[in-house]
Amino acid sequence: MTLDEIIGALKTSDAVPKAGLAAGVAHADALAPLVFAVAGKFCRGIYLLPADNKLLFYGLNILAAARQPALLDQLLALARQPIDDLDRVFPHHTPISLQRLLLSAWDREAGELFQLIEHADLEPEVKWALYDVMSRLTFDGRIARTETSEFLARIERDGLIDDGDMTWWGWAEAVDRLGLIELEPALHRVWAKPIYEQHTDADRAEALESMKRAAANPSDPNEFDADDIRPIDDPVEAVAWVEHRAAAMVKWDAEHGADDADPVKTDRLTIDEHDWLAGFLVSRQAPDGTMSFEMLDGFFTALVIGPEMVPPSEYLAEIWGTDDGGGPAWDSTEQAEFFFALLMKHWNAIAARRSANAKHLPHIEQFGEALPGEEWADGFLAGIDMRADAWQPIFDDRRADQIVLSILALTSDAPDEIRERFTLGMRKTTLEQLPVTVQMIAVYWRDPQRGLPRQEPVRTSKVGRNAPCPCGSGLKYKKCCGSGSTSTLH
Repeated sequence: MTLDEIIGALKTSDAVPKAGLAAGVAHADALAPLVFAVAGKFCRGIYLLPADNKLLFYGLNILAAARQPALLDQLLALARQPIDDLDRVFPHHTPISLQRLLLSAWDREAGELFQLIEHADLEPEVKWALYDVMSRLTFDGRIARTETSEFLARIERDGLIDDGDMTWWGWAEAVDRLGLIELEPALHRVWAKPIYEQHTDADRAEALESMKRAAANPSDPNEFDADDIRPIDDPVEAVAWVEHRAAAMVKWDAEHGADDADPVKTDRLTIDEHDWLAGFLVSRQAPDGTMSFEMLDGFFTALVIGPEMVPPSEYLAEIWGTDDGGGPAWDSTEQAEFFFALLMKHWNAIAARRSANAKHLPHIEQFGEALPGEEWADGFLAGIDMRADAWQPIFDDRRADQIVLSILALTSDAPDEIRERFTLGMRKTTLEQLPVTVQMIAVYWRDPQRGLPRQEPVRTSKVGRNAPCPCGSGLKYKKCCGSGSTSTLH
């Protein structure tokens, strides 16, 4: 393959570009400046386009296999980046990928590695990777075992790691894999720390047995090789985990069932597109007040199903959340075009579902500091506020106001009296009903005079007559959905 063919394969292939990876090793000197340029952009906080992200990922593995001399400085700069950024390059694989790359490039004294571990302001996952690098270099004889043992003893003795820091896992694994039985008392003290509160007696017994095996067989590399703690000699082998992960995701989708009823299943955002758009919105390149993807989804939903069209020239400023309406300082025209293409693709998918009277499943994160659905509802409320006067009729309509109010009860700005009685159970039920709730609001704005269908509450068990109604109204079930009346909607 020519250099141009290799670069094209690395940047555009949907599957692992095995031929390009294999051929790239012979062109490492020519590839290095291109890969390092992308690495520099990444370290400056530029949110990489998918093609550049692939070039960086695959290129680093090629340069590691080729033992490119200038690689280590680039890797150390990468290692200082936030873990969320690193996970975009090495999805769910950052510690293993980093330690293999660093092992392939490390050409310096032990003292510099000890300094990095002890003093550098690095993410815990990166520190963990450095402990793996140190332990493998020690096993290979490039660092004296006595040096490593004394360093690990000092880390524990002087309490140089916070008790709840996951870096202790890397410390303990180094003691285990190297068979440093002289540090067993220190290991027991580490196991007493909060980070090991889920550690069982069986886990400890297994670790001690592993440590004794390593001490008895100091030249056996199995403990390291089994966990991929080794340099990269073949870039195709080094990225084999990408195919394994993709196959696992396909299997998961098949077992859990795809949303085949979605009328835009071939036109909605792909998983990779969703991840890129969601990541850009919270990246260092986006303004601090930018909506998350969850909030954007709620915002777009309100705008799409609402009574009046709002043009992008108005709603973009709301997305960025800046006082002057300014957005990111785009890295390139291509980056801006890619962002807006994905933004409109998501808008069009919601609009197509509205036109087909199909359900739009709100994007709700189940992790984070906010209550489930809070950011989505805040986005929906922001959409209402864009045309507050036009939305007012639905709040004045006693047939319909409770539909919208059930969403507003989810928001971070809900009145205290509502939040106090809006239990997590009510929130869960309201979230389960959101697809139908959104459909009903869309129906209302198509024909406000039309009678609305009754929204059946979602229940997972029998509801007592005097229990709070699961629709989230705050009324007793017998006075609300259990009354048999169809005059009030919740």
